[in-house]
Amino acid sequence: MQLYEQYRPKQWNEVLGQDKALAQIEKLRQRGFGGRAYWISGQSGTGKTTIALLLAGEIAEPLCIEEIDATGMTPAKLCEIEDKMQFFGWGSGGRAFIVNEAHGLRKDTIRQLLVLLERLPNHVVMIFTTTSEGDEKLFEEQIDAHPLLSRCQEITLSRRDLAQAFAARAKQIALAEGLDGPDDSEYLKLVRNCKNNMRAVLQAIEAGVMHNG
Repeated sequence: MQLYEQYRPKQWNEVLGQDKALAQIEKLRQRGFGGRAYWISGQSGTGKTTIALLLAGEIAEPLCIEEIDATGMTPAKLCEIEDKMQFFGWGSGGRAFIVNEAHGLRKDTIRQLLVLLERLPNHVVMIFTTTSEGDEKLFEEQIDAHPLLSRCQEITLSRRDLAQAFAARAKQIALAEGLDGPDDSEYLKLVRNCKNNMRAVLQAIEAGVMHNG
């Protein structure tokens, strides 16, 4: 298992640098997470997948959380998902569907999604994730994304003021794995070189960059 998966936050209080998004999610908690769709956008490596998985885990057991790449989200797949939605999941009873790289959704899929999202059961959540760049240039052939986004709770992740927190966490992980380097300032430099992409930071550390200098 790669470091970024091994050390992926398992609890909300382990998520770094996304206080505004977490505060928004906490407000949503008060009204209940189920029966909703969420649109999470942010820079690569800043926590989209982590937050999507934690949000899904509020509703569903791991075996009832399904991740799908947008390119595989066809009308036929949507019909399959809609069939699954009619049945409660194991354990807590919930079901969660995470659609990654959502800016790649097809037009025919989006049209069908508009109907499906209007009737999500209370035991179901659907979560879309996309990069900030994808969010700015949504969807195939620049079709109008507003009808879909209007059916989702939008959560936009911060891309600023992340470097210090990411550098401190990167050092903790490097120390735990015996991959630490001699100079603490190199962690901050690494995070900035990786443009605040924590996944890229941990991949570099795993490749021995802190030892190589």
